[in-house]
Amino acid sequence: MIRNRPLTPKEKEAWDFAKELHKGQVRKFIGKPYFTAHVQKVNGIAKQYTTDEDILCAALLHDTIEDCFEDPDVGYHIIEGKFGKKIADIVQELTSSKEEIEDDYDSKADYLIVKMIHMSNEALFIKLCDRLQNISDAFTASERFRNKYFQETVQIMDELEKNRRFNRMQGLLVNQIKMKLANIGSMFKIKRFKDFNENVKIDLKS
Repeated sequence: MIRNRPLTPKEKEAWDFAKELHKGQVRKFIGKPYFTAHVQKVNGIAKQYTTDEDILCAALLHDTIEDCFEDPDVGYHIIEGKFGKKIADIVQELTSSKEEIEDDYDSKADYLIVKMIHMSNEALFIKLCDRLQNISDAFTASERFRNKYFQETVQIMDELEKNRRFNRMQGLLVNQIKMKLANIGSMFKIKRFKDFNENVKIDLKS
């Protein structure tokens, strides 16, 4: 784990920009401001594993195109203008398309599996931070939503392991997600989750 450090000027700009864009949005189930209840926490998880400025900026901005702009193309170009093409590209990779899900896939899980298998390493790392944070918040959701989300996560992790090699940071995050799901299985007596605790293989060369 990496020790916490102050924000760089670029990260501070991304922090302030994302906080302003998400102003007025509320995190589902817990009723707290979206930026502090989710975005800030995803960034905090990412900072435990990397000091890469572009990745940390993208973590702060990861939901902005999807949740803060009516036209995703406009959102992309604004972020590109403020933070550069690399960060804008990562945020775009992390943006889900409701139209694609409805038109081309049987479920959101199927869509996310394909998307995550083909993501850049940077985008997948942030997506795993996002999923880990979401699992923690899902405890406060209704039982129906919580179980659906946990089952979806198991399905995604299973397919990722079969179809993608993980670098060290990704592998550590996947193992954290699996450990959390195994603990959930023990807590709620769900055998499928209780057995879901074998560490993934990490590609130390990538």
